[in-house]
Amino acid sequence: MRVSYQWLKEYIDPGMSAEALAEKMTLSGIEVGAVERFGPDLPGVVVGEVLKLEPHPGRDNLTLVEAGVGDKILSIVCGAKNMKVGDKVAVATPGSELPGPRHIQEAVLYGVKSSGMLCSAHELGLELGAEDEILIFDGDAPIGEPVDRLLGFDDKILYLELTPNRSDCLGLINVAYEVAALTGNEVKIPPVYPPEISKSVDGAASVRVEDKILCPRYTARVIENINIKYSPLWLQMKLLKAGIRPISNVVDITNYVMWEWGQPLHAFDLQLVKGREIIVRRAENKEELVTLDGVKRKLDSDVLVIADGLIPIGMAGVMGGENTEITEKTSEVLIEAAAFDPTNIRRTARRFTLPSEASQRFERGIDHEVVMIAQNRAALMIAEIAGGDVLKGVIDINYSKAVPNKVIVSPERINQVLGMKIARDEVLKILRRLRFTIKENEELIEVTVPLRRPDITLEEDIIEEVARLHGYDKIPTTLPSGELIENRESEEERLQDLLKNILTASGFYECISYAFINPANLVRLRLPETDWRMQAIPVQNPFSEEQAIMRTTIIPGMLKTVQHNLNHRELNQLLFEIGSVYEAKSLPLDELPAEKVKICMTATGMIPEPNWIAPSREADFFLIKGVLTTFFNRLQIDDVEYLPESEPFTHPTRSAKIKIGGDLLGFIGQLHPEVAGSWDLGQPVTVCEIDFTLLAEKAKTVPRVKPVPRYPAVIRDLALVVPREISALRLENAMKEAGGDILTRVKLFDLYEGKQIPEGKRSLAYSLTFRREEGTLTDSDVNERLKQIEATLYNLGAALRG
Repeated sequence: MRVSYQWLKEYIDPGMSAEALAEKMTLSGIEVGAVERFGPDLPGVVVGEVLKLEPHPGRDNLTLVEAGVGDKILSIVCGAKNMKVGDKVAVATPGSELPGPRHIQEAVLYGVKSSGMLCSAHELGLELGAEDEILIFDGDAPIGEPVDRLLGFDDKILYLELTPNRSDCLGLINVAYEVAALTGNEVKIPPVYPPEISKSVDGAASVRVEDKILCPRYTARVIENINIKYSPLWLQMKLLKAGIRPISNVVDITNYVMWEWGQPLHAFDLQLVKGREIIVRRAENKEELVTLDGVKRKLDSDVLVIADGLIPIGMAGVMGGENTEITEKTSEVLIEAAAFDPTNIRRTARRFTLPSEASQRFERGIDHEVVMIAQNRAALMIAEIAGGDVLKGVIDINYSKAVPNKVIVSPERINQVLGMKIARDEVLKILRRLRFTIKENEELIEVTVPLRRPDITLEEDIIEEVARLHGYDKIPTTLPSGELIENRESEEERLQDLLKNILTASGFYECISYAFINPANLVRLRLPETDWRMQAIPVQNPFSEEQAIMRTTIIPGMLKTVQHNLNHRELNQLLFEIGSVYEAKSLPLDELPAEKVKICMTATGMIPEPNWIAPSREADFFLIKGVLTTFFNRLQIDDVEYLPESEPFTHPTRSAKIKIGGDLLGFIGQLHPEVAGSWDLGQPVTVCEIDFTLLAEKAKTVPRVKPVPRYPAVIRDLALVVPREISALRLENAMKEAGGDILTRVKLFDLYEGKQIPEGKRSLAYSLTFRREEGTLTDSDVNERLKQIEATLYNLGAALRG
């Protein structure tokens, strides 16, 4: 909310500078984010009077102007044609400076000396009129007056950063009430009652409200014989200070009154309203309306419209229609001042992306009593400025049930809550400064709150008002007291931290995705209807379809993140998330769902990032498997199996199910090409999701250490040719069993498939480490165990290579 300090002073004298007022308001809870000067200094630019106009001797499109600026007369060459003798204009004298900066000096233009320049509003930094039109001042503008002072460029603009509960301060009158409460000064209310002619409004227009819930109050006035033109300069300048672009006198007045009282208004060209009837109703499905911004909008029954007897002519509280727009041909207007349902206006404005000053006020709620005040104020100003005749009477359809809130408050409780002593008389004084009605008895105070303050409904709200006006800085500072409670991390939290450290040390970045997802994302994973992950819990009131169900897997959120990053040319990604998924025992829910914590990882691109020092390789299945192996080693989990099985969304030959001691932990696999295509992923992506709860059950988080071996190890290599269907894990387990306690390590270091290997087989090379805890091994000890290992492998179908 922009507040012009000079404009505010028309309603109340704060008795202090704009900066001091801003500080005082901020300390009282109405934050002023900034105080800025409205316009720049314009040294040497003054008000001049056009004394004489002559054509330029050498150019038909130029005019010679003699302008008096008080102590002298200047001869100026000008290209504009909108001024006449006697007009008061802005004259930039030689040596002056305009915004830009632009320095004005004497010059010879086509053989004629020009001593200065006549300025348009745009050249002064104002968005008024046409760029090729000279700015014309009112006739009483003093000659020689500095233009920046006349236009109020030295005015200060206070930028109020209002919280949602203080919608009352979206009007200058209510800001004045707030200043009055802070200073004790009186508020001066401007005149609001217009002169009326004898002709009645009843025969000139009619109003029908079909939905009294969405429109609890609607008022209308009719004004005839209006002359549409530019507003007076003082009115245009006030709107510019409010951040509103002036348009025409009638439209400007509706905006002026909105800024003054916080009540939005709209003006219709009544001659364009079919049947001269206003109907407030819900739109019919597939109805269309071209709004004032020239965009055709498709409406439905969720949208409240203002209609005539045939078609919609405006979206209520949001934007008017082009078909009844005020133009220079308008001579008869209907002024609308109404109260609309805040929720409906907010939804309509968001849906059509039409936020406006009007919708902002309706969304936060308006004072239903001010509707009629603003209506009369606008009619008065139109009669004075646009020369209109105000018809007798107001059409007022009023279903409003708004009544002032009554709150009972105890002075004793005020002191108890604030932790300080405020005298009862001081409390009453503060409440009266707020213009609250007081009814008191021996112990309690009944406070009647005006409708302009709908945020005050509880005793605590009254206490807050007393505190902020008495002064937050006067509340004594006390140290908190209470019993300190030990707060330790749980075992699960410590395990999560450990796993996050392992993942980040491995180059992964943590991400957090929404727990609500689009149900279409599960379909894109090719999950069958029988899969439990398809039985997702629907959200009753989702913000959008993107958050319509509670997730049963983290994979969709991770893939969405990968897709977003790829679209931004982040091709190398290692991501993880530790989060909850939700499993319903039955749908619809008759008991709370099971909340399970999962660890999800994705890898794509190259690791490390391509560089000149170390070669890069693809971030694939084996990268994530290596991270899992680090998990299992750190958590001392030994009985891990990788079974060659796939998920519906993973590659059939590049996937595995992971089991610990026969229990399913999760899966790992490259994304199926069809699924990757449906997500617009242009490169291979590997995903993994495991059950954190099962991992925690199997984990041994206390580290175990072993002494450094005292005796040397014996290392032997075995190269085997085995059928492809025999897994490396099976071979490794067989060797460990045959090798006994002296075989301390089995490591696969080579895999080969080629011409020298028979079809259907592959070559696996292992390094075997033998060591005895007590004593040195002999060659015979190692050879004996090696023979046992070879015999066991032979029984499995393996043969020594070579």
